[in-house]
Amino acid sequence: MRRRPPPRRRRRRRARASSASGSGRGPGKSELRQLSKAELYERATEQDLPGRSKMSREELIDALARAGRRRKKSAA
Repeated sequence: MRRRPPPRRRRRRRARASSASGSGRGPGKSELRQLSKAELYERATEQDLPGRSKMSREELIDALARAGRRRKKSAA
């Protein structure tokens, strides 16, 4: 009887902070997709996004990506 190798464990990758990327922009959707819903909700709370408690994970990603773009334009 052949032995099976142990299952590989996935590591959760975190999005890099926008200051670390050097671009100055907020995190992109690909970076936000690496976060859990709880982490996305925490970021939405920090940015005071309205309606965040009723948003799905995908809606949080979209709203945070839009908020990152808007924040950059208003900061200039």
